[in-house]
Amino acid sequence: MADKFLAASRLRPDGVIGYHCALEIHGYNYSEWHMAQVIAPGQPKLHVTPRITCRFVVPRTPFDPSSKEDVVSIDRLGLEVKVTTLERTIVDLFDRYDLAGGIDELFNSLSLINRIHEGRLVNQVRALANASAAGAIGFWLEQAELNVSHETLDALRTLAPKTLRYALGTRRGEGRAVRAWRVILPERLVEQGFEGTQT
Repeated sequence: MADKFLAASRLRPDGVIGYHCALEIHGYNYSEWHMAQVIAPGQPKLHVTPRITCRFVVPRTPFDPSSKEDVVSIDRLGLEVKVTTLERTIVDLFDRYDLAGGIDELFNSLSLINRIHEGRLVNQVRALANASAAGAIGFWLEQAELNVSHETLDALRTLAPKTLRYALGTRRGEGRAVRAWRVILPERLVEQGFEGTQT
């Protein structure tokens, strides 16, 4: 069977593998998907062939394929594949958790991550300019066993909402407030945690 990452990367020469598909390449996916996700300019669309299904996605924040903070090249069967950096991938998925396969898949995948580049993560959160996502990322980092610095958490707090906001798809009247990060998250996320995480 054809390598889906390699095949997807060749469908658009200016495309970059992203979202859950990028987590797979980095080795931090909880579940394996058969669909590939490619960040590319132009209209979002679904490309279906007998061998691969590829979803083309337009990012919500500016994307620089030449930036080492945004993109890294990875070898697949001797050929180069461009993929979003781990930090960019994490921030993109908090912004578009639906492209992670939902909250459970997102947090179960995040629990597999053993280290991150803190400065790059903060820079990506700042560039995203999504306060609710910043608060949710801060919540995750406090639960994760990544030993992030107080400076990183303090930087994220400045990017979190000023007042309570719903995040990660929580609907009005639902969820539980995480006041330290001024976000209202799905109740099961706050109460139960996921495999490999602590709450």
